[in-house]
Amino acid sequence: MRSIVSLGLTALVAAIPSVLAETTVAILEFGPGGSVHRTTSSVTVSSSAAVSSLWDVLHRPSSKQTWSRRAGMPIVPDLFTAADAGIVIGIQGEGLKSMPTALSLLDAEETMDDVVGHIHVPGQDGADLMKRASASSKGAELISKELMGQRLQSTAETAARGAIGGIEALSLAVDNADAGKVADEQLVRMLKTLKEQAVANGKTVVLHLVVEESTRRRLEGEENEEENQDNNNAYAWNEKTIYEIQTFNLFLWTSVGMFVILAMTMSAFVAMPLMPDTLLFGECKMAAD
Repeated sequence: MRSIVSLGLTALVAAIPSVLAETTVAILEFGPGGSVHRTTSSVTVSSSAAVSSLWDVLHRPSSKQTWSRRAGMPIVPDLFTAADAGIVIGIQGEGLKSMPTALSLLDAEETMDDVVGHIHVPGQDGADLMKRASASSKGAELISKELMGQRLQSTAETAARGAIGGIEALSLAVDNADAGKVADEQLVRMLKTLKEQAVANGKTVVLHLVVEESTRRRLEGEENEEENQDNNNAYAWNEKTIYEIQTFNLFLWTSVGMFVILAMTMSAFVAMPLMPDTLLFGECKMAAD
């Protein structure tokens, strides 16, 4: 009984991070536009397969992929206007907290900064999405800090000319604050190039920014903990106070303990051996004599 309870608790604890994890795809459009639209649905959660299907319709017409409206899909392609180029940029690592531009694009309203909308994919599917975006089975090309400027700028200029001919997938390695700062600076430069040259060339370029929210939430939780370590207020990403956390743990483990005691007691009753009632058996014997 104890082993069953412990295994159940272990599985529950192990499942919590995957449930809380989330991958966000911010979609930006530059140039004449009109290739993607935001739906009126209030649901913004979808799946990695649906996002991949959207990319195929937008940027891989040779794949013969036909678009079918998926339930809860907040972004849909236009039936008559096609994008001239697509860029998928994946960002993951501790250096994300040093990228205010990337974080602002994830929080921006759809009417700001050329943002069409956001798609949220439950789970840590950033690597899977980048693999789906890349034509290579190994996934997207990993760009180091030293090559970010040259690679992002050349990709932006090629896309603005409509010369990519599909979709370009890049993954930025931002393992530390220095790499995050460099990536953010080059991202600003890339956005400026796309905004100016896409309009000048009359080409529609769609940029897909893929960020795992689990990394972002952990970083935000660390910042909140540093800012509030004197008064211990709202040190976690969900801004729970010490009193609320203590109360939650008290109720949780008290309930778990009572459940375990009840289960052990019921198990003892079920396994109790059956024997004649000695008092009743003695009275019957005396009456017979």
